[in-house]
Amino acid sequence: MADQLATPEDLAALLQLDWDSLDPAQQASLTMLVEIGTAVVQAEAGQRLVAVTDDSVTLLGTTDSWLDLPERPVTAVSSVAVDGTAVGDYRLFGARLWRSCGWAPSPLEPSTVTVAYSHGYASDAQELQLARGAVLAVVRDWAANPTAATSLRIDDYAETYSALAARLETTTHLRAALRRQYGRRGGLVRIG
Repeated sequence: MADQLATPEDLAALLQLDWDSLDPAQQASLTMLVEIGTAVVQAEAGQRLVAVTDDSVTLLGTTDSWLDLPERPVTAVSSVAVDGTAVGDYRLFGARLWRSCGWAPSPLEPSTVTVAYSHGYASDAQELQLARGAVLAVVRDWAANPTAATSLRIDDYAETYSALAARLETTTHLRAALRRQYGRRGGLVRIG
């Protein structure tokens, strides 16, 4: 099953629909919308947010002592190998690994560093509330207006929908909040 930062039942409740009275096709549609919304939010954050256990990543190793892991927060590192050889002389600091001798045996040739680690937030973590709300905000109007109509007119009754919401885009403020909460922090860069 794909990542879900909210549940289809959450979306049904937001739309004031009774989940149990929906037919299987409607439930499948709401599930798909939540998965799409999760993908949009995670793409904006620049990483997966839902917890993953023993994910494997292969990174470029250099002589620098620090190695940044791509997903945050890092909850555990189970193994590290440099050019296929397991190493244990590293320490974890946040989402970075430190090793006194660096991550490449030679300054003239880069190495391959393979790390197996767990990262992300548990599905019930308070830290995911912003992402959960963002998913529901992104898909709410689209679920209520699946044809993406921008207006509806029947006799003297008229309704206008937000074209922005119909295209599954997030607002500038929401995008900034997602990047602030889940994106990479700025840091120092070594020169020379």
